[in-house]
Order: sequence, then C-alpha cells, then structure tokens
Amino acid sequence: DAAVVRAAIEAAPGPVVLVANSYGGVPATWAAAETVKVTEIIYAAAFLLEPGHSVLKWLGGAFPDTWEFSSDGRGVKFGDVKNGIFSGVDPILVTEALKRLNWESVQALSQPLRAAPTETRATYLIATEDRALPVAAQEAMAVRTTRTVRIASGHTPQLSHPDEVVAVVVDAVARAGA
Repeated sequence: DAAVVRAAIEAAPGPVVLVANSYGGVPATWAAAETVKVTEIIYAAAFLLEPGHSVLKWLGGAFPDTWEFSSDGRGVKFGDVKNGIFSGVDPILVTEALKRLNWESVQALSQPLRAAPTETRATYLIATEDRALPVAAQEAMAVRTTRTVRIASGHTPQLSHPDEVVAVVVDAVARAGA
C-alpha cells in the first residue's frame, strides 16, 4: 500500500499534502518517509504508528472478536461498519460507501511500519465521536503531530463533516505553497 501511495506522490506535480483516514495513516506515513515531496500529513482519525509497529500490534496482537474474516482468512472487516466506521454519515452516502467497501488485508494490518518522516509537518484530526478508534488512542497518537484539530464526528470526518476537513486541508495546502 505504501508503494501505491508513494507512486501517486511522485506522479503529482509540486509539493504534496497527504490526507489519511484510519488504516490509511500507515501507508501514508511510510510513503512520506521515502520522498521529499510531502509537506504535511493530515491524519483524520488515522493510525499514526511508530516504526516497527503494526495495526495488529496496536490491537494487542489479535483482531477483535467482532471483526469478520474472509472465507480464505486473508481479509478482515471491522465488525459493525455502519455504526462504527460510518457513524454520523448521511445514510444515502453510507449505502454508496458500503457498495465500495472491501476486505482489509490481514497482511497489511500485520506488517510493521518500516519508516516515518522526521521533518514533515503533521496535523491530527481527532474525531471526538469516533466509535471505531477510541478518542484516547487518537489523542495519544496526536501528541506526535505539530497541530491538532477536534471535529465532533465519527470515524470518517471526511464524509460526515467535509467542510471542516476541507478547511484544514486548504490551510495545509496554503502553507505548502508559501
């Protein structure tokens, strides 16, 4: 996943501001460590892990009992997606999002983060109504960022509070251009 993100970064003209949600924080962090084009990462209720850690390790070494595994055991889904991942999102948008929802790779969630940028600005959007990634966990990860913004949203603020997320992105892009 980090290679795909890195390829998109390299294909983009000029400086890049990355916005990552949930697991997306892991490949965004890794990819940003391997390029100088990223000026800021915005973690929207996203995993901001230390190198050597994985989402599975963060979970305590086992997936929660409420999560569902694919028939081949290679994929996993968060248990109650509608009320956890998409809480607070317009029901019509949830219906469309669920059509696109795929299995997360167990391998991707188990692979330790290999690198993290040292000079890149980072903003953490704490989703204060998040039912998937506890607020206390978000606050602990946000300590490592240069800026923290609280949004009264569930796990996907980009869907439930897009105007507030866009304002943070626009601010980061303005700084990147300065």
